[in-house]
Amino acid sequence: MAGLGERLNEVHAQIAAGSRTASLDLFVEAAGPVTGHVMRQVPGVTEDEAHDCALKAIVEHLENARKFDPSKSSLWTYLCMVAAADGLDAVRKRRNHARLLEKDGFNIELWGSQPNKQQEDVENKRDADRIMRLHGDSIAKTDGERRVLALMLEDERNVEPYAEALGLEGSPDVAAEVKKVKDRITLRMKKVRHEL
Repeated sequence: MAGLGERLNEVHAQIAAGSRTASLDLFVEAAGPVTGHVMRQVPGVTEDEAHDCALKAIVEHLENARKFDPSKSSLWTYLCMVAAADGLDAVRKRRNHARLLEKDGFNIELWGSQPNKQQEDVENKRDADRIMRLHGDSIAKTDGERRVLALMLEDERNVEPYAEALGLEGSPDVAAEVKKVKDRITLRMKKVRHEL
């Protein structure tokens, strides 16, 4: 890549001199090759991640071109080094996120032991949706139970919405019947947790 390295150093000199078109030249010349370098050097990186890392390295260089010292390395080497490090971070973050999502059991146990805990947090809502997709049929078996579970996850505390969800309005002991359904759902949550 000596030819590309020399060309990118020339583009850097143009950027440092204030050229208005040099930044476009840098994107055109470097985006593809730096993406390819990240794909080859970072195991497990996706093409989109590699491309994003290449573009980020180029943008960061354009925003702070003084940080690069052409006497120490070529711009090609510098961009590849920065993009590859970002690629490693991207792969690590993606794998950590996937591992966290696999731990549905923790979330089920949390909801099972504390069904009235505040669930307004966006992450908890996303986790709740995922748990329902994966394990909803094991936790809530009827439409009424699904509506009750949704109310539990929304931290509903009043008996009336649960009674309405179950069609129990006017029943003599609504609170006891709602409690039975909620307890049954909580037990299923714990069972699913132990099966994971």
